[in-house]
Amino acid sequence: MKRNSRIFFLAISAIVLISAYAHGAGALDFFEQGIQKQSREDYFGASEDFQQALQINPSYGEAWFRLSEVTYAVGDYSLALSYLDSAEKFARGRVDVQNLRGMIYISLGRLSDARATFQGILKNHPNDIDARFGLAEIDLFSGSFSGARQLYLDALKRQTNNRKALLSLALLSAETGNDEATQTYINQALKYYSGDAEVHYLASYLEARKGNLLEAERRARAAVQINQEYLKAYVLLADILYSQKRYDDTIDVCEDLIKNSRKTAEGWYLKGLSLQKKGQIENAISTWSTALQENPNDEIMRGALELAVLETTSVEDVRRAKWAEYHVKKARDYAKAFMGVESRYEYQRALKLNPSDATVRAEFADLLVKSGLHETYLNQLKFIQNNQSSDGKTTTRAQKRVSNTIEAYDSLMKYSIAADWNIDPFFLDKTRWNVGIFYQKSTAHMIHPDEEEIAAGMAADIFSGISSTAVKVQRQAVSGYGEAFRIARKQKLDYFALLSIDDTEREISMDVVLYSGRTGTETTRFNYFRTGNDRFASILRAFRRDVLDMLPVRGKIVARSVNDLLVDLGKVEGMKAGVVLDVVKLGAIQTADAGKGVKFNEKDVLGKITITRVGEEISEGTLEQAGFYDRVNVGDEVLVRFIPDEKSKESGEVSDTTPAADENGNRILPEEPSAKKLSAEELGLVKMPVIFDLIRTIR
Repeated sequence: MKRNSRIFFLAISAIVLISAYAHGAGALDFFEQGIQKQSREDYFGASEDFQQALQINPSYGEAWFRLSEVTYAVGDYSLALSYLDSAEKFARGRVDVQNLRGMIYISLGRLSDARATFQGILKNHPNDIDARFGLAEIDLFSGSFSGARQLYLDALKRQTNNRKALLSLALLSAETGNDEATQTYINQALKYYSGDAEVHYLASYLEARKGNLLEAERRARAAVQINQEYLKAYVLLADILYSQKRYDDTIDVCEDLIKNSRKTAEGWYLKGLSLQKKGQIENAISTWSTALQENPNDEIMRGALELAVLETTSVEDVRRAKWAEYHVKKARDYAKAFMGVESRYEYQRALKLNPSDATVRAEFADLLVKSGLHETYLNQLKFIQNNQSSDGKTTTRAQKRVSNTIEAYDSLMKYSIAADWNIDPFFLDKTRWNVGIFYQKSTAHMIHPDEEEIAAGMAADIFSGISSTAVKVQRQAVSGYGEAFRIARKQKLDYFALLSIDDTEREISMDVVLYSGRTGTETTRFNYFRTGNDRFASILRAFRRDVLDMLPVRGKIVARSVNDLLVDLGKVEGMKAGVVLDVVKLGAIQTADAGKGVKFNEKDVLGKITITRVGEEISEGTLEQAGFYDRVNVGDEVLVRFIPDEKSKESGEVSDTTPAADENGNRILPEEPSAKKLSAEELGLVKMPVIFDLIRTIR
C-alpha cells in the first residue's frame, strides 16, 4: 500500500512538474527577460516579453502587473489600467497593485479616484510610503508644492534614508528656489546611495540648473560609469558638454547615443546643433534630416532644420521638395477635415521650403478661392504660370488648364477696383507694424538646448507672409529686458517681445511678454501650453493670431480723385460697405504709452472715409473732410472708427493673417470658428513643471 502511494505521489509530482514546465518555465524565462529590460528602461522590449509570458500562462498575475507598469511608463494609461484589472484578478489585496492604480488615475486626470485609492491604502497600512508619494503627486498636480513637500517629509520620518523622498525634496526645493535645502537633500542621497546612477544623474541636473557645469559634468560621468546603458544620463552629459561649447566632445557622446538607440532624438538634435556651431551646416542639415525619418514628430528639431535650410540653401535645391513633404501631407489631412487655419499654415510652410512646387501651390490656391479670395487665387495661378517649365513648343494639359483659368479670371477682373484705378494691389507696400522678438538663454533645458533661439526664429518666420507686419528676430540671446529695449528703440520698433519656452517629452509651454518699442512699457503678455501632436505648430499659430488680434487695422491712402479715395485695406482686413475710417496725418500715429492700441492728436485727424466699394486688398470710399480746408493727401494713414455688424454683400472670409483690432487694440473683426481661442483650462490641460516629470520617474 505504501509502495502504491509512493508511486502515485511520484506520478502526481511528475505531472505537476511537466505542467509547470509547459505552462510556467517558458513564461518565467520571458518574464525574467522583461524584468531585465524594464530595469534598463527598455519599456517596449519589456512589454513584448511580458506579453509572451502571458501568451504561455494567461494566469500569470505578476506578469500582468509588470505589463501594466511598463505600459504606464510609456504613457498609455488607459491600457495600463486594463492590464492592472487583469493583474488584480490574480493578486488581490496587494498594496503595490493599489498604489499603481492610484498613479494611473493621476495620469488619467481622475484625481478624486486617485486620492480615494491612496487614502484607502493608508487607512489599512498607515505607514505605507508609496501611498504618501501618490498623495504628494496629487498635490503637485494641483499646484500645492507645500502639501507635496510635507508628504515627502512624512515619508522621510518613517524611513530616514528613503531614496525617492530625498530626491523629490531636492527637486522641490530647487523649484521653489531654496538652494540650501536642495544641497542638503541631494548630499544625503549621495551619501546613502553613492553607487546609484539615478542619484548622480539628478545631482548633475540640479548642478547644471544652477550653472555649475563642471560639477554637473562630473556627476553625469559618474552616472554613466555606474550604468553604461543609462541613456538619459548620456543625454544630460551631452547637454552639459554642449553648454560648455565643447562641440567635438558633444558629438562623440551623441554618436554613442545614436549607436545605442537610433530613436534617441536628443542625440541627433545635439549632434546637429554642435555641427552647426562648428560651421558644418551641410552636415547639420544631413544629421537632422536623417533624425526626422526616425522621429518625424520632433517639431523643435524640424524647426532647427527648416531655419537652417531657408538660411543656407538655394531655392533651386532639389532636396527642398523632400523637406516640404511633411507639411504637404499635413496640409492635405487638415484640408480633408475642413480645418482651414491649420491647412493654410501647413501649405505656407511647404511653399516656404519649396516655392516652385506647382502642384502644391495650385492646392493652396484652391483653398484660397474657397475662402472667397479670387484675386489672390489669380495671383497664385500667375505665379505658377510664370514658373512653369516648357520647351516653348508643347503645352501640357495642366499648363493649358492654368492658362484658361487665368484668362477667365482676367476677364472678370476687368471691372475690378484695381482695374478702374490702374493699380496692382499685390505690389503695394502695406507694412504698418514693426515687431522684434528677443530671448534669453536658459541652461535648464533637458530635451532641446537652444530651443529659445529656434522658437524665436520660427515665431518670426510665421509672420513672413503677413504683408502688414514685419517681424524681426534677434538671433543672439539678450542679457535681459534692458538690452532688448535698447535694441528695439534703436531699430524704431513698434513693439518687442521677450520669449521663453520649455518642453518635456509630451508638453510644451511658451510665455511671451510684449512691450512698447517707444516707451518700453508692458503692452500685454501671452501664455501658451499645449500637449499632444503638433503642439509647437499650434503655439506658433496662436502667437501669430494673438499678436494680430491686438494690432489695429491700419492702412494708407494710395490714390485720390476729388472726394473718391482709394485705401490699401480690403476684404482681407475686414473692409465692407459702411465701414468708417479716420484719416490721420502721416507720421502722427503712435503706439499707446502703456497697454494696447494707438494714440494721436485730434488736430491730426484730417477727415473720415466711408467705404463704398471693396476689393480683396484695396477699397474705395468717399471723403468727408474735417474743417474748412482740405488737408488730405495720398500717403496719409487710416484707422477703423466704425464697422457695421450686419453682413453686407461685400463681406467675405476674413483672413487669419491680418491685424484685426480697433484704435484701442480690441479685436473688431470676426474670426473663423476653427480659430476660436481656447485656454488650457478649457482644453482640459494642466501645465506641470519639468520637475514633476522628474519626480514621477524616480524609481
